[in-house]
Amino acid sequence: MALASYAIVEMSGETYEIDLKAWGESYKTDLIELGPGTYQVTNVQLFDADDHPLYATPLAESEFGPFVSQALPFDVTVENYRKIEYDLEVLCIEEFTPPQFGFIFWDVTIKEVKNLCVFANYCEPETGHAVASLDVFIYPNENETNEEDLIWSGSADGDYNSNDEANELLCLKFPYDPSIPTEDQSFYIELFVNGVLLETTMSLDEVDSINEEDGYLHLNENCEDDYDDFDETGCETAFAFGNNTFIDLELTNSRWGWANEFTDVQDGTYTLDIWAGAGQNNTSSGTLVGLLTIEVSGSDVTATYDMNSGFTMSETHLYLGDNPPSTIAPGQYGNTNNLNGATSDSFSVSYSGDGDFWIVAHAVVCE
Repeated sequence: MALASYAIVEMSGETYEIDLKAWGESYKTDLIELGPGTYQVTNVQLFDADDHPLYATPLAESEFGPFVSQALPFDVTVENYRKIEYDLEVLCIEEFTPPQFGFIFWDVTIKEVKNLCVFANYCEPETGHAVASLDVFIYPNENETNEEDLIWSGSADGDYNSNDEANELLCLKFPYDPSIPTEDQSFYIELFVNGVLLETTMSLDEVDSINEEDGYLHLNENCEDDYDDFDETGCETAFAFGNNTFIDLELTNSRWGWANEFTDVQDGTYTLDIWAGAGQNNTSSGTLVGLLTIEVSGSDVTATYDMNSGFTMSETHLYLGDNPPSTIAPGQYGNTNNLNGATSDSFSVSYSGDGDFWIVAHAVVCE
């Protein structure tokens, strides 16, 4: 009560602001002068000097009515030439927020995964056999190949001297439902071997057969018995030329491909050549298949792929960000288009707009 400064009292339609004072060990309001008669008190609140409510008398019909002996409304009587003191009970107004909580629980279901490990090599007349690089993308079927449909992806860099033995043998992962026959569960696979695109739809029954017979799938490029389980598409991977190789960025030990760092970029148009099959980042061994045009306007960037005559695209992937890419897997670049024999394609993306950004432009190019 020591904080209480004044009271607001409403009686018979009128509002009165009345100062409060300490009288011994109790607190009383100042006197107010009224004409003789009966007045109905309908609202009582006590405030501090900063106009914050501290106490109030509850309404009789409210949940707090039973907490006082005389709840609102009640009558008071003013008699001629008399000073009458009435008792007033108020309740404290406490700011209180109950704890917020809920409950969750889990119904545990065991899901199973089947593995198919793939090893690939390629043959060249002068150098013989070498380990091939692999990139794999698994989708529900050949009609659901958007980024949000991707079930699993992985890569192996084909660097035989790598300290990571897993780089040489890539184990594909397939979801498996034991309640459905394996021959009725199939998945569409895109497999890039040294950048060359192969594709197939494989059932889990075939996966089991390969594992039971050999334990893994062995693929050869430019050797006898090429790709018994896959179809060659006549397509291969392509990248826009850049000022940093994936090897420079320590994303791989041997895989080719480029990221381009732009600094102090002004609004305008920039171009980069698109190369396919440029193993070891050597454009003299690759094919110039198109041009990437980059249009910058503030924080907005539009990247347009245009193919040279005789080439089309089945997929495009674009990375653009303030930091260098953290992966060489195109499906994780954040921007993907699935195409059907397109000769041009574009992405419109945004970045911080500070003039510095990184870009990786990838395409699956077909003749």
